[in-house]
Amino acid sequence: MENQDKFNEIAYKKAQKRVKDIRTYYYMVLGYLAVGYFIVSRNYDGNIFNISRNYSVWIVILWGIFLLGYGIYLFTPYFRNWEERKTKELMEKYKQKN
Repeated sequence: MENQDKFNEIAYKKAQKRVKDIRTYYYMVLGYLAVGYFIVSRNYDGNIFNISRNYSVWIVILWGIFLLGYGIYLFTPYFRNWEERKTKELMEKYKQKN
């Protein structure tokens, strides 16, 4: 029974961390949209394809690429489970050494 309680506690903490990570991601997207809109509207000169002269637009583009990558990491099971698999692998190595 004690093992089941410990398992439930660990599962709850993992779920709580996951929800916190997702909430943080949504706040990051909201901030990106607000700041990105401000930067683009402030520097908009009527020609949307004139990116080479508006270097501040590149900040928005690179930030968007970062958010996309973080979203893929957060919502794709392969990348999400990578940390857990690597942790278990390293724990097994340490157990074998000791």
